[in-house]
Amino acid sequence: MSNKTSTQINQLPTYIQKAILKQHPELKETDMITSNELLKIRLKEVEKSIQSDHRKVHKIDEEILESIHQQELITSHTTQDTKTLTLGQRAADSIAKFGGSWRFVITFSIIMILWISINSIALFTKPFDPYPFILLNLVLSFLAALQAPIIMMSQNRQEERDREQAMSNYKVNLKSEIEIRLLHEKMNHLIYEQMGHLMEIQDIQIELLNQLNSKNTPQE
Repeated sequence: MSNKTSTQINQLPTYIQKAILKQHPELKETDMITSNELLKIRLKEVEKSIQSDHRKVHKIDEEILESIHQQELITSHTTQDTKTLTLGQRAADSIAKFGGSWRFVITFSIIMILWISINSIALFTKPFDPYPFILLNLVLSFLAALQAPIIMMSQNRQEERDREQAMSNYKVNLKSEIEIRLLHEKMNHLIYEQMGHLMEIQDIQIELLNQLNSKNTPQE
């Protein structure tokens, strides 16, 4: 075969030499290879490079899906179950919730009006709490003394929930920052690899174009 249609292997780029010697172990670097065979090898290298990129992208997609399935959300562990609360904590929350509602205000106002009305109007010959309503004052004092520590207990519970929520927000933000950094590193690594493969493919395309131009150039 003439030298016009053949090329010495050691004159080709390194990655092409490795591909040729891998596919044809019987050849040596000083041997000649035909243009048609060289074209086939280059096309195979382009195809392998594209398939390798597809496999890497598919692998990254699988890793992301596996991470989503295996890792639980941090926020799923931050909400305290009501079953873990003691009877006193549940009672304090319920009483504080009722004491801070319009239902309590209206109910308490109605009771006060009825109490004063019954003991002011002469419905009974002997009112059970005549003016100045000493028993009512005692009941109100007892209610205020009892309601204050219950409200404080409920506020302490609210502070605990706020601390848990703040810690949850901190963990979520920290995990998001770590995940974003890892994602940036993966994307940068993928871009660098893609650029390398694209450069190899571009070199192969340039060589193929040069080879086609040399074939189409009329010989003198």
